Amino acid sequence: MWLQRIDISGFKSFANASTLEFLPPTADSRGITAIVGPNGSGKSCVVDAIRWVLGEQSMKLLRGKKSEDVIFAGTPKRPRLGVAEVTLHLNNDDGGAPIDYAEVAIGRRIYRSGESEYILNGTKVRREDILILLAKARVGQRTYSIIGQGMIDEFLLASPTDRKHFFDEAAGIRPAEIKRDQAMTKLDAARLNLAQGETLLQEITPRL
Repeated sequence: MWLQRIDISGFKSFANASTLEFLPPTADSRGITAIVGPNGSGKSCVVDAIRWVLGEQSMKLLRGKKSEDVIFAGTPKRPRLGVAEVTLHLNNDDGGAPIDYAEVAIGRRIYRSGESEYILNGTKVRREDILILLAKARVGQRTYSIIGQGMIDEFLLASPTDRKHFFDEAAGIRPAEIKRDQAMTKLDAARLNLAQGETLLQEITPRL
């Protein structure tokens, strides 16, 4: 599975809808695409867009303070936009992602009102669905799939717990961890509901 295209519209400095094509691998080598430009031209915004569409929620990693910071904020000559959208097109001819599509299109859209949507091949899905699909394909929005500035030192100085996350993703056990976390959240909610039910019974029992 490889990244073949990314569509960006209204995300950070991308006021105009833009498409970036990436070189495909060949029989002899893997394609390498370099994006060059002066400071402030939006190179880092491309990395932020990829990280964001893969489900990243940390605004610190996305170099912002709140969710609407990823939407084009406007200029003296151009009004701000009300929505940002990024779509990542992954070639899945080799079946790297466990889905019956030769191309996997993962999209994320956010409105200035705060509403957010995840889209998989044109269908709205949950963020968890995207994370599980990517985890099964051994792709993540953090760890080693996307390496930003300063992250090499971060890898070298990582704690044993953080280093474990790298190995978990490489070993392919991340999907099980995501499902475990979801199950634990549901169990916690069930325990809270049981506690509320028991409290209600204690209040009603004396009135029977």
